Amino acid sequence: MTIAAAYLISEGVAFGTDSTTTVSTQRGVAQLFDYSQKLFEVGEHSRLGVCTYGAGSIKGTSHRTLVARLAKELDLEQVKVREAADTFSRIIYGEYGDGEDTGSVGYVLGGWDPDTHLPECYHIYFAPRALPTLESFSIGQASFYGCPEFFARVFHGFDSRLPDRLLEELKKSGVKAEKDNFDSVFQAAFESATAPLRTIGFRDLPIREALDCIYMYLHITIKAFKFRYGPPICGGPIELAFISTDRPFRWVLHKDFARAIREVEAIIK
Repeated sequence: MTIAAAYLISEGVAFGTDSTTTVSTQRGVAQLFDYSQKLFEVGEHSRLGVCTYGAGSIKGTSHRTLVARLAKELDLEQVKVREAADTFSRIIYGEYGDGEDTGSVGYVLGGWDPDTHLPECYHIYFAPRALPTLESFSIGQASFYGCPEFFARVFHGFDSRLPDRLLEELKKSGVKAEKDNFDSVFQAAFESATAPLRTIGFRDLPIREALDCIYMYLHITIKAFKFRYGPPICGGPIELAFISTDRPFRWVLHKDFARAIREVEAIIK
């Protein structure tokens, strides 16, 4: 399992991921590796970045390799963000095929266009036996992938699945028979009751606050999985990066290649 997030603001694009890769079998989780990489710069000193969630690789091909193929195919000086997203979608689909033995996988690709310096961000999603989908972000949109329910409980005041669960239980009780427009009445009542609980303010945040928002999501989700029953299927070091509209890709939090070794040494000491 992976958790990932991206935030498109007028200053640029912010990305974040955890570092855990889960190896699963039909009987459940077999092993966790806490030092994988799911957030990449496209090429070097470029204005494009990619983060991924879902499947840890595609038919034996790593996400790192796929991003490297994208960088090799693009003219990184001139390419527009949408063109890069279309190209990446084609590269992944060529590897993914029908996805029957792969599982679902998603990517977020963002950056800024060379002519205008305006930021753009796209979500590319692949599901088994389905064509890939590509959706654009709007300015001020933050999207959370993998396990967003814990963050939603904090930020919105309730689990996103709650209204459907309540409606289903009420219908089982026979309440619907009393009103022909029960669904719409329920939705209006739920919106009215939960509106004061929602912590939604200004959306087009400054870049540093956008990074803080993403970090909060990742931290809350990792801790929630740590303390609930079952294996913690996300975790490891949090990685953060951003691309501002005046500079190339930059890391905020990024583990080096000795991180796992140093932590083992710390345990031995």
